[in-house]
Amino acid sequence: MLWMKVIGTGLIFAGCSFVGWQKGALLRKRICFLQEMVHSLVLFKSIAGTYRLPLEVIFERISLQTQKPVSDFYSCLAGHFKRKDQPESVVIWQETIQEKGDLFDQDDKEFFMRLGDFMGIQDVHAQSEAVEACICQLSERTARLEKERPEREKVYRAVAWTIGGFLIILFI
Repeated sequence: MLWMKVIGTGLIFAGCSFVGWQKGALLRKRICFLQEMVHSLVLFKSIAGTYRLPLEVIFERISLQTQKPVSDFYSCLAGHFKRKDQPESVVIWQETIQEKGDLFDQDDKEFFMRLGDFMGIQDVHAQSEAVEACICQLSERTARLEKERPEREKVYRAVAWTIGGFLIILFI
């Protein structure tokens, strides 16, 4: 009977530790995603400012030059633009963000929804300024998250171990 308690204790503790580790991994994944989105916006600004290409072509090029899952987002976006006769870029941008909503954290989703207001507008200078402001904000957000990451990971582990200890006491 004692060996069952020991095994159960180990499993509970390991499961809770895994949950804490997974939460830290999700934070690292979000940081990588935001860094890749910054890269994609730099590409967008460069391509849209240099060439007068349709948005679906720009988004296809970005999808080829970025890593997953950002490349999947831009590929889906380009596909939506191809299917529309007279695409309204704001609506398509926001629909694609809703469709690919699992990629974005809630704060990030709201942030990128607002960015859609400037995609594909005729005033290239205003579009460029909006994208540049977005790049700066994302870079600041990424730097802040990267700075907070070690401390947050410690908190995630400590909370997970505390919950594990509580469950062990509760069940034994």
